[in-house]
Amino acid sequence: MTDQSLPAGGFAERDFNIGQVFNRTVAIWSRNLLPFGVVAAIAALPSALLLTPGVDLVPEDVAGAVIGVLGVILILVLGALSQAVVLYGAFDDMRGRPVDIVESMKVGLRRFFPVLGVAIFVPVLTTLAGVALIFPGFIVATMLFVAMPACVVEQLGPFKAMGRSAGLTKGHRWKIFGIWFAVLLVGGMAQSMLQAAAAGVGGSVVSVLVAVLWGAVYGAFSAVLAVVTYHDLRVAKEGVDTDQIASVFD
Repeated sequence: MTDQSLPAGGFAERDFNIGQVFNRTVAIWSRNLLPFGVVAAIAALPSALLLTPGVDLVPEDVAGAVIGVLGVILILVLGALSQAVVLYGAFDDMRGRPVDIVESMKVGLRRFFPVLGVAIFVPVLTTLAGVALIFPGFIVATMLFVAMPACVVEQLGPFKAMGRSAGLTKGHRWKIFGIWFAVLLVGGMAQSMLQAAAAGVGGSVVSVLVAVLWGAVYGAFSAVLAVVTYHDLRVAKEGVDTDQIASVFD
């Protein structure tokens, strides 16, 4: 992951400040925690029901296998749609506009199939790279970190969006990897502690509720982080502003 920055099209590249990315992410996320959290919570529900440790809601038979497959599909579909919804809402916030979840949903549905493609191919490619060796998996995850915003904002197909992400992150991948890994590490530790606390209280309902609430908080934050990273990369590398980036939605 190189940190060399090259000017493009005669434009002198500006600084990409990861601290500024984090601060803006926290600000946008905290201002819109309720609407973004509701969207992320709905997306987290299938995962909480199927994957929460100690919660056995799916029978171990053919019917259970079918439910499992349908659950995985639902996780992908809702996860992709929730990212697109939060993405549009975050851009509204950055432009000083009130977040409109209904309008955000419309935008997400218009880009649904390309967004779903990104939601499938990014983890698949990351996993394949990780199988070869864990470090290449990190490289791929960092390269494709802003594929989803590129897909929605620039109306690109899945593979072009991933290529666009690789181009935008070039020169700043160590910074992006650092904040991505830090959020992943802290998030994983917090999730483990919450799961242990829920298990101590006892009961599947408590465990599922905690998983959904955590999915709402962490899912919304991760989606906003990707959007703000994409925004700041384009500002730094291309000299555009927020209104120019988001003009595609008007």
